[in-house]
Amino acid sequence: MSKLKKTVLTLTALAVALAAVHVATDQTLVAQIRAALVRDVDHPARQAVMIKHYTAESDFDIIYTVPAGKRLVVEHVNCTALDDTVYVGLYHPNALTHSNIVYSPPLISTSVGVTILDGDTRLYFEPGVSLSLRVFTSEPTTCMISGHTVDAN
Repeated sequence: MSKLKKTVLTLTALAVALAAVHVATDQTLVAQIRAALVRDVDHPARQAVMIKHYTAESDFDIIYTVPAGKRLVVEHVNCTALDDTVYVGLYHPNALTHSNIVYSPPLISTSVGVTILDGDTRLYFEPGVSLSLRVFTSEPTTCMISGHTVDAN
């Protein structure tokens, strides 16, 4: 009887071990766990920000004010102008001097009548700061600034 008991216990332990190995190596389960660990899109403290600014003439505007308790992280700036020449600059905060420029996207393409400025960056703006955009153009220009806010604490 003792030998039968040991055999049953050994087979049960082996079955549990095989089930554990199967669960650990199941590709669907591993993929779901991996996605849950690396996917930050659903992080509640991180909220996407997309700022769109259109102008058909040179201007200097406040385009975004960072909410209280949040920090703005700007990650990408893209501007398309129906003009042969255009200048775009992000200024910090509310000051139209070149000493306060924080980023000007690089020129990546120009053809007859169209200019594209595009660049990745990582800029941080504290709560309450107003982000200003300066555009020198004489034709329609659209700028898209993207990033996210995070808790300032």
